[in-house]
Amino acid sequence: MPVRIRTVRWIYGLLAAGYLACVVVQVFFAGLGILVDPGDLQLHRVFANVFEFVPIVMFVLSFLGDIRGGLRWWPLALFALTALQHITIQNVTGSLRALHAVDALLLFGLSVHLARRSWPWLLGTNRAGKASAARSEDMKG
Repeated sequence: MPVRIRTVRWIYGLLAAGYLACVVVQVFFAGLGILVDPGDLQLHRVFANVFEFVPIVMFVLSFLGDIRGGLRWWPLALFALTALQHITIQNVTGSLRALHAVDALLLFGLSVHLARRSWPWLLGTNRAGKASAARSEDMKG
């Protein structure tokens, strides 16, 4: 595999892991604001802007790194869920505003999936996604 593709895939994996870490930090900041001091919610508001466009970068990298399938398209879903976070908190009122928390769970789950699937690229061990297919074959037999 060419060095360029390996490098792009490594960066993609780094961004996937970084996005996951940012989601966890966001939940921590929300907890600070809700459970400790309401003034800490400002950290939650500001930090969201730091990583909101990472999924778009991942999508672009998928073309440069010859990344196909879900690892190409799921970042767009991640970006849509990120946009939904802004929408639910800024434009939705009443009990539907609680969808902000549900959407956070979806963001966490999808970012875990992307990080797990691209983890082999960070470790330089195997092509992403192939390890899980091999594990499922082992479980059948």
